[in-house]
Amino acid sequence: MKVALAEMSVRELRADLADVINAAGTRDQVTFVTSRGRRVAAVVSVAAAEQATSTDGQADDDAGTAVMYAVNLAMLEDRGGTPSLTPAECFEDYANALLRELGGSAERALAAARAVVAESAGKVGYPMLWRQAALAVELCQRAAEITGQVLPGSYRPGSRAGAVARL
Repeated sequence: MKVALAEMSVRELRADLADVINAAGTRDQVTFVTSRGRRVAAVVSVAAAEQATSTDGQADDDAGTAVMYAVNLAMLEDRGGTPSLTPAECFEDYANALLRELGGSAERALAAARAVVAESAGKVGYPMLWRQAALAVELCQRAAEITGQVLPGSYRPGSRAGAVARL
């Protein structure tokens, strides 16, 4: 489905508001509203707006999943891994499991990492929560790397992913 695009100034929008709303609702037209030559808003259909906001909910849910994986991984690391796996191998297993949980999508993994960071801003006074958040972001990054996505700093010296790759 191809979406029609239009652009108009605030003054033009005032004059044609009913037509613009009708075009958004019936023809899925997106109208960008400009002020002094810069886009400042858009008139879109309810369906388009709901779709745009529903992705944030998915990222938040995925972030919660990533944090739970990180909590479990932190507990394993604190115990020194498992009898059959090193901590680096546990990390790799958790990253693979997280990727499966996120439907194999690098985009969802990276969106989850961004959501984890955004949610962590208010937790400055809690070092353990920061540790879990950092570990969740690392898991998300590794999950994205597993799909073949190349990220800046991938396999950097000293990273967990680099340690696993050398095994």
